[in-house]
Amino acid sequence: MSQNNVPANLATVEKLLQRIAVAERSQQKEVRITIQEARDLTTELSLLTTKLGSTIGEIHALLKELQKSSTEVDVKFDGGSF
Repeated sequence: MSQNNVPANLATVEKLLQRIAVAERSQQKEVRITIQEARDLTTELSLLTTKLGSTIGEIHALLKELQKSSTEVDVKFDGGSF
């Protein structure tokens, strides 16, 4: 699966967060997930991590470009009327 295929919402992550919130409200000591939920969660987190790494790389490249352009001075000499 391509890193550009990160869904707009991460359904499995959202579902887990909701289950954790319910568990906290009811003072449960643990939350269990099925192996399929664990696989889905792993897939979503892998896609998210890959996309995040790619985005960070793009940000670093843009910062280097900005730093280079802000410190680089272009000087031109005109011979004038010599």
